[in-house]
Amino acid sequence: MELAICADSSWNRWHPTYDELGERCRRLGVNALELVYYPQNEGFDNAAETLDGYGVRIVCVNATAKFRVMITDDVPAVQRAICDIIRLAKDVGAEFVITYPGHNPAWDFDEIVERYKRRMGPCHELAAQQGITMLLENHFDLRNEDPERTDVVREPELTARFLDALDAPHVRVNFDAGNVYAAGIEPWPYGYRILRDYIAYSHLKGMARYSEQLYGPEDQYETLSDYHTGTFIPIAVGDDGINYRGLLMEMERDGTAKYAAFEDHAREEHAEEVFARGVAFAREAIEAARSG
Repeated sequence: MELAICADSSWNRWHPTYDELGERCRRLGVNALELVYYPQNEGFDNAAETLDGYGVRIVCVNATAKFRVMITDDVPAVQRAICDIIRLAKDVGAEFVITYPGHNPAWDFDEIVERYKRRMGPCHELAAQQGITMLLENHFDLRNEDPERTDVVREPELTARFLDALDAPHVRVNFDAGNVYAAGIEPWPYGYRILRDYIAYSHLKGMARYSEQLYGPEDQYETLSDYHTGTFIPIAVGDDGINYRGLLMEMERDGTAKYAAFEDHAREEHAEEVFARGVAFAREAIEAARSG
């Protein structure tokens, strides 16, 4: 399992330049990056070349939640956008594309499966042709769209059932333990072991339950909220409420995730410390697994 850095976790509010990303990766000794699809950003078209100058390669392209095929009013437009992202991934040498389906609570499980297959069909066909693995990321209810907690990417057992129903070998899971934690579910061992056979990639972000008494005013941090479980604060991997040591060691031994990408969500003034502490912690855990 190789460590990677996600280029942006802030919905493009304080995205570093691609030179700054290359410099960050160099400081951290990380040579792999998850490119987030913000084509409007200066330097995006040449990001692969810029990063290569720092010895960093793009291994995954994140389509962002802008193109959520299950809740769009313009399915063809979203299909075209996702197909463009798949072609971009192929062009820059990436192996993975992350998409976020979105959730419509009016549909039952069987209807969700049928609609998702139909709506993502052209994208999945292209991905298979191009040798790109499509990733579904487990998530929580950030936007109050899942009143009954029936989103197929929330509960690990439902996600496994959904992947079985899709029966698409090139569609796998991006296991995000921080998102599982925010959904009020145990990330490890429960969540990971339920999804182990479906995982190809992972996001690492430390998450802790937010308290003003512990962390100070909320406006000093980037917080994430689930409409059912409360508000959480992204902090360094290893300093949080998740047993990341156990998870990282087991993922390394199992060989499930090819890359573990830090998606920190910290504000820019906290980012360097969050990355540095998290990378050091993850390296130690992975090395412990390798040394037996």
